[in-house]
Amino acid sequence: MWGQLFAIGLQEENKTTVCKIYRIDNALKINDSSSVNIGRDEIEDYLQLNSDSLHGFLNIYLQKKDKKLVRILRFDKQLKLVADIPEVDIARLNSISAFENEIFYHGKDVYTIKVINTDSAGTQFYLNKWSLKSGFKNFEYTQTWQFPFEKKNIAVSHILMVNKKFVLLYVNVGSGPKLGQWLLKVNSTDGTLIRGTKINAKKDTAFYSFGRFYLDTVVGSVTICGQKIPATDFSFKENKLSGSKSVALLYLAEMDSTGEMTTREEFKIPVVDVKSQGSKVAGSYIFRVNDFIKTRDKGFVFELDIFKGVGENCFAYCNTSNYNLTLKDEKLMLEKNVIAPNPNIEKYYFNTDKLDMSGKICYDSLLKLEKIYYRNISLPVKMAFKKDTEGNPVWVLRKSDAKKGIENFSVLSPVKKIYQITKIEEINRAEQAVFYKVSDNNFILCRQVAGDKMQLKLFTW
Repeated sequence: MWGQLFAIGLQEENKTTVCKIYRIDNALKINDSSSVNIGRDEIEDYLQLNSDSLHGFLNIYLQKKDKKLVRILRFDKQLKLVADIPEVDIARLNSISAFENEIFYHGKDVYTIKVINTDSAGTQFYLNKWSLKSGFKNFEYTQTWQFPFEKKNIAVSHILMVNKKFVLLYVNVGSGPKLGQWLLKVNSTDGTLIRGTKINAKKDTAFYSFGRFYLDTVVGSVTICGQKIPATDFSFKENKLSGSKSVALLYLAEMDSTGEMTTREEFKIPVVDVKSQGSKVAGSYIFRVNDFIKTRDKGFVFELDIFKGVGENCFAYCNTSNYNLTLKDEKLMLEKNVIAPNPNIEKYYFNTDKLDMSGKICYDSLLKLEKIYYRNISLPVKMAFKKDTEGNPVWVLRKSDAKKGIENFSVLSPVKKIYQITKIEEINRAEQAVFYKVSDNNFILCRQVAGDKMQLKLFTW
């Protein structure tokens, strides 16, 4: 929240219940605090607190058990209480989220994608802009404008970014003459279409997933990259996807400030399959792009999370690796690397429970395939990744044991040149563990050790 760490909870003081907020630095030192007396109710009368930082405020939501009313405590960045909003019906709380398929907050504005299914016209997508009415009441909005997408064949639209000039969207058209993936620029002031740019080249029916994008604020160009899936490896009609088995394709596309496509390249990454425990056939792989950064020499560095096909319509996390695109003789070249599973990670998470969703991403409909490339993983296992001083990959891993009701946090790193998984903390699932990465050298684990005690531990890795 605001790039800072807060500890929030309820505490009894002088026979009253107080909401306490502590601002904590990366060394777990308390450098600011605030409190609000909320009455003589018992702490046990309240559900677990929720909070967010919408519209530049610290918002804390208090709800009593068996009640449908929420009290909102709102603070500014100096932890000064700016609003105490009692008895908001839970149905009105952030009510905009109940009707929209995707929400993107930008300052005091909210951009949403609304999808309406009709029998006559099919599925209709709308991009809406809303403006906040007041920061001192429950957040309610006035609609500023609405941009209707074309009525036919759109599968999913995803908001990538917003600035004062435009909204950038990734759009997948699943059928029809405009089949393919597009980048749309919509004027953020009046909701008019600036430009639609197709990522695919003409007659190219491959699928271009969204990975990451880079906006060059100097020249106004946008570069997008992700995994390219050849048309032979998927079918919208059959809802079938085959991940890469011998070569994975990374695409990179750049459009200038007018929306004209200026660069469209692809790079082959060899797949080196390691048949792991329980596997009898070669695996298929997809990847998600992290930390896509442009270098001073006009190259790019990025990180790929690698997922291996498991069962029907699912892929499981199996590795992370760094990659470099360097500019040589005015041409981008991918430095030597491969797509491969990490045997230590696969062995650590191997089990026969088909219902275990640890580290897995799945899709219900191939028309919405791109969602597996950016949506949050319900049970993430890779909490952090880095290179140590000698260039060796190091992971912080999270493993849940549903039967025992515990979660293990471990570090996978070389010990005397042999990779080992070292358990650093075992936490009861009822203690609601929270992981917070401080830097490439430190992270914090938070747990609710008792009803009135929250514990934070600082670890070096």
